[in-house]
Amino acid sequence: MISGGPDREPQGRVETPFAHSMLAELALPATRVLCSGKLGWQGMLARTYVDPPCAEQFTTPQSSDLLVVVVTSGTYTIESRKGRNWQHATYHPGAVGVTAPGNVSVLRWQTASAQRLESLHMHLGADLLEQTSDALGGKGSWQRRLPDTLLLDDPLVAAAGRAVCRALHERAPALYADSIAQAIATHLLYGPEPEIAAEVRPAAFGESALRRVTAYMHEHLHEDVSLDDLAAQANISKYYFLRTFAKTTGFTPHRYLVQLRMSRAADLLRDTVHPVLDIAMACGYHSPTQFTAAFRRRFGLSPTEFRRQFQR
Repeated sequence: MISGGPDREPQGRVETPFAHSMLAELALPATRVLCSGKLGWQGMLARTYVDPPCAEQFTTPQSSDLLVVVVTSGTYTIESRKGRNWQHATYHPGAVGVTAPGNVSVLRWQTASAQRLESLHMHLGADLLEQTSDALGGKGSWQRRLPDTLLLDDPLVAAAGRAVCRALHERAPALYADSIAQAIATHLLYGPEPEIAAEVRPAAFGESALRRVTAYMHEHLHEDVSLDDLAAQANISKYYFLRTFAKTTGFTPHRYLVQLRMSRAADLLRDTVHPVLDIAMACGYHSPTQFTAAFRRRFGLSPTEFRRQFQR
């Protein structure tokens, strides 16, 4: 179970607009750090958590609120079960997951990284969503217009999550936080059709084999990883491994490994003062030029430009 922070809500009957969401964390295998419960925010309940490196299967409780989770630190492989089938995705800072009102999520995750895993959970109230939908002319249909997905590719929601984290740390007034909640609600109800990230795929590969392979990748990001090495983790031939891995994840093993390396590089550039050359080596690049080119293809910025964004 979890151990809450100093502002932990009472565990008995909770008479608030976010009653079910307040108690939802009882199912989470995580430790709460910050909570907006006593800040007077009306549009959302926001909490930050430190997540364990491995979480066995658990189920989120049903709620009338919309749950938006934004990853703020670390990289891990998360899986969600829909019926009998599991889907998986790679979470990294900025990744967004959404559970629509009335739905539940069956989840599990793991990482081989030593970096601390942190996430922000934003619960948007049903009243806010309904009022926003009515104002937009969508009276009575707002539940059907909200996404419900393991991984949502939405830079606006990710940026809003960063702003909410800052607001929690600074104990920002309700006007600021409620404005962000309103913006998220309006965007999800009226904005462009959400793009469900392509890396969410049904697990056609053996689940235990996939976990071994991805764990091996995480542990050897700084090394030259061969197809033979990865196939050995799954105990199959490299030719069969290449086909089944791509079918399961939607990526070739090389592209998947590059994605992990870029996520690690972004974490190190943002959270450490290590020289860019050292970060390139830690991510398996022996040539600074190749590292810069790969990083720019992924993020649209050079490593130095990316780091400068977090030093302002």
